[in-house]
Amino acid sequence: MIVATFSGSKGGTGKTTLAVSFSLAVSLRVETLLIDASAEGGATAYLLGDCPGPYLSENPDGSLRRVEADELQLTVAVNRGPLLWPQKVAERVAAWAKRYQLVIVDQPALTDVDAVERYMPLLKLADTILIVTEPNPASIEASLYKFGSKRVIVALNQPRPYPKTVVDHYRRVVEHFCRKHGYEYVLVPYEPAVSRLSPSVLKVFRYTSEEYDSAVAKLANILLQ
Repeated sequence: MIVATFSGSKGGTGKTTLAVSFSLAVSLRVETLLIDASAEGGATAYLLGDCPGPYLSENPDGSLRRVEADELQLTVAVNRGPLLWPQKVAERVAAWAKRYQLVIVDQPALTDVDAVERYMPLLKLADTILIVTEPNPASIEASLYKFGSKRVIVALNQPRPYPKTVVDHYRRVVEHFCRKHGYEYVLVPYEPAVSRLSPSVLKVFRYTSEEYDSAVAKLANILLQ
């Protein structure tokens, strides 16, 4: 299965942090490949630090790195810089999907027409779209889209603290959208510990709340259905 993250034109939704979190959770159960398709290389930095190339943007086949932890079955396609040959990357992702039970493509915010065109091959390839949005009007408006016949999961994420009344309001908005289109959703609470994500990431997850762990586990279970 190939899952692509999506936040529309809105950055800062915590998409990469959430992608890393559920990649770790899922990789405890199945062979998982996390593809860092963002120019900033956020997932790469979180899991492998200042990782040298070759990178996905220049040499897809040379970009795969195993995360060295006994209990994890996690490989990362490391990256820095925008994808130069997105169609070539999509072809490699299709090939890698035959070797891994779950492939997660962490995409950047698609802030302009060029970005949409650049990443369209990966969106088309995905079986499942994970929309990561947050409880504010700009994020909701930018991200809640239909994706034809694709499976869609919406994560209402809180990368920063929001008042409960605000979260409840946008939870109802997301619930209505998902009910209308037959999608599933997960409410992800604010978790300050994940702001410390680094190559020592497993230590960080000793301090996350039960609510955050439960939301990530629910997301992992939905993805593996």
